[in-house]
Amino acid sequence: MSAPPSTYRLGLPAWAFPGWQGRYFDAQPSSLASYARVFSMVEGNTTFHAIPAPDTVRGWRAAVEGGDFRFCFKLPRSVTHAKTPAWDDFARCLDVLAPLEPWLGPFLLQFPAAIGPDQLDWLERFCANLPREHRYLLEVRHPDFFPDSAPLEQLAKRFGLGAVTLDSRALYAGPSDHPEVAGALHEKPNLPVAPKVRANLAGVRLVLHPDWRDYQPYLDFWAERVAAWLEDGVEVYFSLHCPNNLHCPEYAAVFHRRLQTAMGAGRLDDLPPWPRQGQASLF
Repeated sequence: MSAPPSTYRLGLPAWAFPGWQGRYFDAQPSSLASYARVFSMVEGNTTFHAIPAPDTVRGWRAAVEGGDFRFCFKLPRSVTHAKTPAWDDFARCLDVLAPLEPWLGPFLLQFPAAIGPDQLDWLERFCANLPREHRYLLEVRHPDFFPDSAPLEQLAKRFGLGAVTLDSRALYAGPSDHPEVAGALHEKPNLPVAPKVRANLAGVRLVLHPDWRDYQPYLDFWAERVAAWLEDGVEVYFSLHCPNNLHCPEYAAVFHRRLQTAMGAGRLDDLPPWPRQGQASLF
């Protein structure tokens, strides 16, 4: 069987969750090392909240060293969610993350819904300040960007920003009375899904319902789209979410199998087995 395309990376919004240990991962020699034996990327949410300690970063490097793995860190909240971005915070963050340079994927520029088309001038100034030696994936959440996306697309292309598609359709289509869904509906907006590629780079953040099983059309939709992108040589970062995180690893494995089908026999390797064997499958 052929090796997985180097342009396809699959991962989750975290590398550690209490319910995963013993079910999917063994946390040996660390949770990150165990996770990285299966998945090839992770969303780095920790940098959104705080700059990690240098010793912590060195531990992350030791966990992934020798592997083909990428961290997709979010910019600090003080940069993307402040009227006056704290660029010194991002500079300090980059200094601390420097030991991970070979394993850094594109940074995630995730702007709040308060940043809309009326702030295009602000976005222009923001993007002009981004260090050009790194790559970026842009995610916007203001609904007014979607009916007429041309001005935003022009800005993003001018600065070489990749595109992120947030797809929460399955989350909103599933039962809303699940105890963990209410908070997720507040955090994950229900925006139009318009898959895009910019700078030969595409990010997908697919959010599924924690219990609802009728999400196969969404997996098929993305399997067909990602297969086509890979045929065109697009670099794809695919991250799978659900409100409680518990079933994210299994959901990601199901997506991977759907992508194998969409690409055709022998085109894409199986995911490696879970480091913790013997867990019950959900499917």
